[in-house]
Amino acid sequence: MKVCCVAALSGALALLPAADTVAVDSPAPGTLAWRYPTGDWVVSSPAVGTDGSVYFISNDDHFYALDATGQLRWSLEAGKLWCTAGSPALGADGAIYVGSEDFFFYALGPDGALRWRFPTGGPVGSSAAIGADGTIYVGSFDGHLYALNPRGSLEWCYRASGPIKSSPAIGADGTIYFGSWDGYLYALAGADGGLKWRFHTPNSIEASPAIGADGTIYFGSWDDYFYALGPDGALKWRLRTGGDIDSSPAIGADGTVYVGSDDNLLYALKPDGTLKWSFQTENDVDSSPVIGTDGTVYFGSYDGHLYAVYDDSGGPANSAWPMFGHDPAHSGNSGR
Repeated sequence: MKVCCVAALSGALALLPAADTVAVDSPAPGTLAWRYPTGDWVVSSPAVGTDGSVYFISNDDHFYALDATGQLRWSLEAGKLWCTAGSPALGADGAIYVGSEDFFFYALGPDGALRWRFPTGGPVGSSAAIGADGTIYVGSFDGHLYALNPRGSLEWCYRASGPIKSSPAIGADGTIYFGSWDGYLYALAGADGGLKWRFHTPNSIEASPAIGADGTIYFGSWDDYFYALGPDGALKWRLRTGGDIDSSPAIGADGTVYVGSDDNLLYALKPDGTLKWSFQTENDVDSSPVIGTDGTVYFGSYDGHLYAVYDDSGGPANSAWPMFGHDPAHSGNSGR
């Protein structure tokens, strides 16, 4: 059995390069704090622990744990991971939920032991979202968004008209938001999966949406645009970038919206869509940024580095779903 992102991890601790750090007494917004070199692309979204540790996967087949200053704590060698752009979701009972290319969605225990698996009609590259009642929502390349109970039984499913790699976001009222390769962003009723509305873009939506404190839904598309919609699905604004957007946005406490693009930039946008600042890397930024409690923004690039950039946003927004995976730990759990 090949389970991506979790069960494939194995091997001894490895000694790897130290981070490139930048000493700054009074950092200005958009200033580099540090970056850590890996052996290949970094498209995995980093998860940040309560102690500031940063966890992420590189395409060099390693899972990394860094401390808050960017120094290596440990690394585990992993097999080739098909869904390295995703993250596992964590249940309140310690369960680890993750999809695989083998057409199954898995629930593992904290020790990696299999609890159950649910069959789908295609690979599962979407990261799961967990509702306050424990319901698990996950998409598949078979075009279905599945709602499962914590025992692994199907509650309902919704059929989109294209594959789903976008990870769902859950609104304060339980609405489930996700994108599809058919170019639509969908809004479903969490109770029964009924369609509330859908918004069309001219190209695929692979990234996951985030939700602002006022209910605004933010997401990017492969049409090079970044969108802001009202809770009713009406367009508020859109911003054109210089490339496809695979990065899922993150929202700061002051309303700043962070998102990467295939134009090599991380954007920091004000709530009205105007540019606050941008940070240039040496390759595409597909990684979804995560915001630490001190406002530091962590993200990866195809140039093989994980970046930490200072900003003064005040930490993550107090909203229903402020970033990919819901929170800095990427638990995917709206009940946390």
